[in-house]
Amino acid sequence: MNIEQIKNKDRKKMKKGIFLLPNIFTTANLFAGCFSIFCAIDGNYQSSAVAIFVAVFLDGLDGKVARATNAVSDFGKDYDSLCDLVSFGIAPAIFYYSWTSNNPYDLVTVRMTWLVSFFYIATTALRLARFNNHLQLKEENHFLGLPSPAAATLCTVIIWQCDLNYIDPILSYIFISIAMLSSSCLMVSNIKYNSFKDTRSLNRIPFSKTLLVPLILILIFLNPPLVLTIMSVTYLFSGPITLIRDLIMKKKTSLKQDPE
Repeated sequence: MNIEQIKNKDRKKMKKGIFLLPNIFTTANLFAGCFSIFCAIDGNYQSSAVAIFVAVFLDGLDGKVARATNAVSDFGKDYDSLCDLVSFGIAPAIFYYSWTSNNPYDLVTVRMTWLVSFFYIATTALRLARFNNHLQLKEENHFLGLPSPAAATLCTVIIWQCDLNYIDPILSYIFISIAMLSSSCLMVSNIKYNSFKDTRSLNRIPFSKTLLVPLILILIFLNPPLVLTIMSVTYLFSGPITLIRDLIMKKKTSLKQDPE
């Protein structure tokens, strides 16, 4: 079957319709992202943060539902990326810009906030475009660059922490801006992050480890900002740490093979 025949077959599938179940979750993800934007504009920052976390949860579900129901399609992949750009690119950037605009900063700081927000949205779009292209090349157990949901969670939870704990506005601006810029750069980097999609390791796990799931959920419900911050920061640093470890192991292996 040549490429033209495959394209014609895909067109016929599109004429018949799209897969309903996974796209419902994707649309719900988009709804949560839009809701976060509206809440941020209205100054309801806690609801804005929670909406982004809900979008992250729904984004994780739609892919799993699509694979479980054998409903994976190019349409669903592209639709998911467009929704992710809203929920994990535009929504966190507007959240950051709106929160900063409601604090007493000078004009230069406000302009920098606008530029950082744009940079974050642009890198999210680039990261999602590369992700779609990477999927066509090969399937692996890692993401190339920090995933946009993880970046959105990190930036959102730091803003939420600063807002809840009444941290000094200048320190808050520095922390949040560093988080936004770091996440942006890591999204378009070549650093590998675990995708946790290795079905061979996830289908069966030791019975004792099943206790981790309810334990993590309990901790999140007890103190969502703190637990989500720890999880986000840990995942953020997991990529660079793994890269450094691999470089050290590679150097040790090369020294063993060539002792001279």
